[in-house]
Amino acid sequence: MSNISNEMILQAINELADQLKNHTKETNLRFEQIDRRFEQIDHRFEQIDHRFEQIDQQLVQINQRFEKVEEKIEQMDKQITDVANGQKILVEELFDNKKEMKRIKNVLNMF
Repeated sequence: MSNISNEMILQAINELADQLKNHTKETNLRFEQIDRRFEQIDHRFEQIDHRFEQIDQQLVQINQRFEKVEEKIEQMDKQITDVANGQKILVEELFDNKKEMKRIKNVLNMF
């Protein structure tokens, strides 16, 4: 009976060893699948990172354009202010000239 028991124990151990080998193979296959998925995800992240770099470059270019537009607007504002100041001076001089012409006319009418 001890021979049968030893044989049964040995057979059970061999079966468990086979199951463990099969389980190890399955586990290795699953890890390989997981590795492939991580490689795919890593590749996708590289693509996304590259896309973000492109978008960042585009935003830098757009920002530079806005800065140029802002500078042009500031120049135009200065020019408009200069024109407005010039018009104000011209209007004041015109008013002074009209007053002077009226005074001269009045003086000429007296004679």
